[in-house]
Amino acid sequence: MGLRVGVVTEAYVPSGGGGWTFSATLIEALRTVQSPHAFINLIHALQREESKDDARHTQEPSGLGLFRAVADKASTFVQKRFRRGGLGSADKTDRKQSPISSLEALARREKIDIVWFMTSMNEPLLLPFIATVWDLEQRNQPYFPEVSVTWTEREKVYSALLPRASLIITGTQAGKEQVVHYYRVNPANVMVIPFPVPADALMTQSLDAQGIRTKYKINGDFLFYPAQFWPHKNHVNLLRALRTLRDQNGLDLKLVFTGSEKGNFGHVEEVTADLNLVDQVFNLGFVSREDLNSLYKASTALVFPSYFGPDNLPPLEAFALGTPVIAANVAGAREQLGQAALLFDPSDPSDIAAKIEHLCRTPSLRAEMISKGKAIVAVCTPEAYIAALCSFLDRFEAIRRCWGVDYQLG
Repeated sequence: MGLRVGVVTEAYVPSGGGGWTFSATLIEALRTVQSPHAFINLIHALQREESKDDARHTQEPSGLGLFRAVADKASTFVQKRFRRGGLGSADKTDRKQSPISSLEALARREKIDIVWFMTSMNEPLLLPFIATVWDLEQRNQPYFPEVSVTWTEREKVYSALLPRASLIITGTQAGKEQVVHYYRVNPANVMVIPFPVPADALMTQSLDAQGIRTKYKINGDFLFYPAQFWPHKNHVNLLRALRTLRDQNGLDLKLVFTGSEKGNFGHVEEVTADLNLVDQVFNLGFVSREDLNSLYKASTALVFPSYFGPDNLPPLEAFALGTPVIAANVAGAREQLGQAALLFDPSDPSDIAAKIEHLCRTPSLRAEMISKGKAIVAVCTPEAYIAALCSFLDRFEAIRRCWGVDYQLG
């Protein structure tokens, strides 16, 4: 018969970066998946409750377009109804008057058997639930300010969420080992499902190589790094590598940054000026998805020096668009990227420069890397991700049928 699976997306907007891409990709896959299990987007169900007089919300939502249409509103719903309510909110449903969260109450009204938290930061439920973990860098690298500031909140969430999850999904074996090590969970309850390559619907391009160069006035061959301006994204060591390439290796490449400001943009601009790289660096800010894809396609390579792992989406996007990848050798990188990427020490600008030079001066290497990237794309599909999840649901159904949605302690 199948399970009713309540899906909770964090409802990122496109400017949110990887979180948006990950969620939108899987929602698009769920629209067409053939499975005995029914997937119900609880963000949309909540919106129907809030807007019962609005005919637009009377149909069961599906697909990427509808996800885009409500993304800006859904974040507000999550904050007001799920996060602030939490365990101990006003909704009470059992005869002992035990408080449950607004999300739990909604899931029960929707007759949900199990909830899938598609993104990372959520609250435990009394219903069975699946937790998704992208990274645990607040444990691995707590000195970065962006995780230091939120360290207490992240630890509170993960410490409560992960040990109680029916299943934890992570993208690599390295990620699984971190989950088990830091939170002492049963390894059998952690499933490795490789990150999905972004949906085809997200991969359309706006312009050809010359067109995108003209639009942004990029005069020459360029390296590409799409990343929000967080400190851990490591723009600074990439800039130092660019200086080395010019002054020591004779390669006068341009470098294009895209991404939203997260507090470190001013520092990156200052370092750019100090290194006398202003004429080589293009900071484009947030660009449309279509322009982003065009920049990938036109670039010499994606250079991805982020200190955070063990999974990252931009290299997969580059693979999908036929762009070579040069990336930081962080935990999980080789596992995720295989032999399709050149890896470097993210703290060593000379190593970054050496890997870039190797690609630029070895024409045959480019075609080889693109081919290997395409092979990864062929395996790490959104459909494969959903199929792996469904394999767990198939097994869990025999367990879940042992009690009803409205079960109460006797």
